[in-house]
Amino acid sequence: MSTDTIAAIGTALSNSGISIIRISGRDSLALIDKIFKSNQSLEPNKIIFGKIVKNEKKLDNVLVSYFKSPKSYTGEDVCEINCHGGNEITREILELVLENGARIATPGEFSKRAFINGKMDLTQSEAVINLINAKTRIESRIASKQLDGNLYSKIKELREELVELLAHIEVSIDYPEYDYEEVEPIKVKELLYKKIEEIQKIIDTYEQGRIIKNGVNVAILGRPNVGKSSLLNKLAEYEKAIVTDIPGTTRDIVEESINIGDIILNVFDTAGIRETEDIVEKIGVEKTLKKLDEVDLVIYILNAEEKVELKDFELIAKIKNKGIKLIVVINKMDRVEKSIFDTFMLQLKENNIETILPMSLINDDGIEELKNEIVTLFHTNDFDYEHELMITNVRHKDLLKKAIHFLKNASKSINSIESIDIISIHVKNATRFLGEIIGEDVSVDVVNKIFEKFCLGK
Repeated sequence: MSTDTIAAIGTALSNSGISIIRISGRDSLALIDKIFKSNQSLEPNKIIFGKIVKNEKKLDNVLVSYFKSPKSYTGEDVCEINCHGGNEITREILELVLENGARIATPGEFSKRAFINGKMDLTQSEAVINLINAKTRIESRIASKQLDGNLYSKIKELREELVELLAHIEVSIDYPEYDYEEVEPIKVKELLYKKIEEIQKIIDTYEQGRIIKNGVNVAILGRPNVGKSSLLNKLAEYEKAIVTDIPGTTRDIVEESINIGDIILNVFDTAGIRETEDIVEKIGVEKTLKKLDEVDLVIYILNAEEKVELKDFELIAKIKNKGIKLIVVINKMDRVEKSIFDTFMLQLKENNIETILPMSLINDDGIEELKNEIVTLFHTNDFDYEHELMITNVRHKDLLKKAIHFLKNASKSINSIESIDIISIHVKNATRFLGEIIGEDVSVDVVNKIFEKFCLGK
């Protein structure tokens, strides 16, 4: 890895109270000495007041801090300049830093250096970007726990136990003439089963973690003029979609991200499902049906003033067959008698539809009940985020599944009385995949790909 001194703006480039310019590398302090003037000397872990100068002229009054290697974020000498937050002055100071020997950092290079210098493992590095991008309180808590090392500690513990088993097996292979405790197949199987269960428990948290990190993909479906766009607007709390009494107003998919409590809804308002000769509307209907392959939840809206048609039940059956969660909303309840709702309920129950909500969008009736039902369906209140381990990255899930695959192969090898060196190969592969999660056995290409997702200055 390059040992160049790097620099970047560590805060959003916008007019604000303060901007931070971060510098890391062996020449950081020497560089600062060229451009920073103060009545105080710069010492590690202190912040002092002074001015940035260029050609003996002051550019700005600033605060500068210095963190000496290895006690810094990157493990290198790090200096940070806190200047006034105007776009122009921030850029001018950064340019001065670059003119005096630094180069502009690549995305994520500060965190990449922290990883390479042993200041954090790969799961903690990924937690940094997850924390920056968190959209909900729960997502930020999970990322914060991973930044504290809870996932690293668990994976390291699992890996060390398997490495110890591996060492025990390989000693018995390489030095059979020595009086070493014999590897007992029953004990090896017990350990493998235990590790498989522990890893599977972590994998099982991914689906919940994915929803927390990426949100729930929700499609609002139904025939024209049942209230799909109105529901989107009510959930978004502003006029996102055009609403008219003309059937076919929504011809393309309208998307919006909405927070409800600690969960993000990625909501798609779709074209009304009906037979039509309008080419544009027909394309919209086709896109709506294709969207079913991407969603976690369908909110299917029926109009209380209309009868449920066979094509409604056919589409609902298609949704259920795909394993998609379903909520059926009966809208415009303000216009009909309760007996109409009871009739709807009976028809829907007869077709094995369980989650049914009455609603009057014009009166805002049923919106909160719908939000509560979504939270219940996705169990966001059931997990102890403060104390339990959860994964949100697909990379972690895939590597854990690979580790389980080889541990199961090792167990099968014991059952089939294969040679002990075959068992050793399977266990070794499992430890390799666990090591890749935390960065102890990972390729340069994987590391580069992870840090490419970071922003400049982090």
